[in-house]
Amino acid sequence: MKAVVDKKQVEKLYNEGFTAPEIARKLNCKKDTVKKCIQRNFGFFKGLHKMELARRREIVKAVNYQANRYMGDSTFVKKNRSIYKTRPNGDIVLNKEVAPVVTWDTPRRLANEYKDRL
Repeated sequence: MKAVVDKKQVEKLYNEGFTAPEIARKLNCKKDTVKKCIQRNFGFFKGLHKMELARRREIVKAVNYQANRYMGDSTFVKKNRSIYKTRPNGDIVLNKEVAPVVTWDTPRRLANEYKDRL
């Protein structure tokens, strides 16, 4: 049985700078299917794809910088301890049972800086 993927959607997302795994998640299909579709049909868009991918990454970097400019991850975790749990190794991680849905800029994990001292 062949996997069917919408070529127009793949082309649109590929030209917007999304990677094959990201496209597969968005279209709810296998990563290998998307890779093969790109390889067979859209190889000549590789230059445009790379430019858009770099642009998207710069945008994400700038947005993350602005989001963390006022309150860093460690400060956020300290102010919102109720949605986090501490692992035995000292890492503080988001407790999915308490906060199953959070915003994209909520820190998921705060690594213990002093692991080697435990």
